[in-house]
Amino acid sequence: MKLTYWEFLGILFISGLGIFLHYAYELFNNHQFIALIAPINETIWEHLKMIFYGMIGFALIEYIFIGNDNKNFIFAKAFSSVLACFLLVVLYYGYTSFLDAKLYLDIIIFVVAIIIAQLFSFAILKSKLFVRGLNFIGIILIFVVALLFASYTYEPPHNSEIFIELLKH
Repeated sequence: MKLTYWEFLGILFISGLGIFLHYAYELFNNHQFIALIAPINETIWEHLKMIFYGMIGFALIEYIFIGNDNKNFIFAKAFSSVLACFLLVVLYYGYTSFLDAKLYLDIIIFVVAIIIAQLFSFAILKSKLFVRGLNFIGIILIFVVALLFASYTYEPPHNSEIFIELLKH
């Protein structure tokens, strides 16, 4: 029950934190540290920060309360954070291949990606299967993704649509 509560609470918290992160760069006067964790423009890539850091932020809080009770906690949170980013990209390009981009649909897919990712996190944590080294892989995964976000914030590749400002709301 405790795990179910936390994973459900995570959906609400991550959604709220993601919305806050959407505006954080402007709220903090374009501060360069905030640029590492919040979108600085309207590209799909930059919007992935909202979901990734929202999930990692909640995971840090959740760890205090239930992290020690779940042996694969770090891996579950790292995997689900990356999964949410993947889902956001797939769902966005999926619906925009048939329809024009709409803010309300973007918000819906944002929340759907969080829900699905939280369900995967729940399943991993509930499984009780423990594989030595899995949490270390999770730490590396978080570090690599954070490094990619940091480096591509300042020097994005120019050969991919995900880095081109497409979102116009």
